[in-house]
Amino acid sequence: MNPLPYSTTHKLLHWLNAGIILWALLAGFYVALLPVAADVKHWVAWVNVSLTTLMIPLFIWRCLLAFRRRGRAVAQPPALMGRLATAVHLLLYFTITVVLVTGVLMMERPIVVFGWFALPQPLQSPALTGGFHTVHIASCYVLAGLVGVHVLAVLKHALAGQPVLRRMC
Repeated sequence: MNPLPYSTTHKLLHWLNAGIILWALLAGFYVALLPVAADVKHWVAWVNVSLTTLMIPLFIWRCLLAFRRRGRAVAQPPALMGRLATAVHLLLYFTITVVLVTGVLMMERPIVVFGWFALPQPLQSPALTGGFHTVHIASCYVLAGLVGVHVLAVLKHALAGQPVLRRMC
């Protein structure tokens, strides 16, 4: 069975989300794990909060497209590797959701998006925001691992002559 082609919108949303996720993970781990000046940490936090806030509606749209497409694509039960790929993609979507939701709920100040607009701080309790911060950090590590697995799977397919990356470009 040939898989359904991806729409231009699906591809665009994939790469926009991927770019934002890669930037936010790399920049976030950079300032969290390495000795960095306070002004750099502040700037990275400002950019990450702005980008990921703008990503939320794009990610929801991407999920809706992906699940609608998946619902149309099932003509026969997939083989073991297909089920594994589906499971990893679902885990990616779930983990991204956890990272985004906890990222919002951990905020201890209004969410300012590139100075264009601000959203109020969702929670006032330091205990709650601290708990969400802890979950956010842990889920970022999980997401980084899943992104690594995803990239390795694309490389494996490319080396095996299967054009999965070409289908998403």
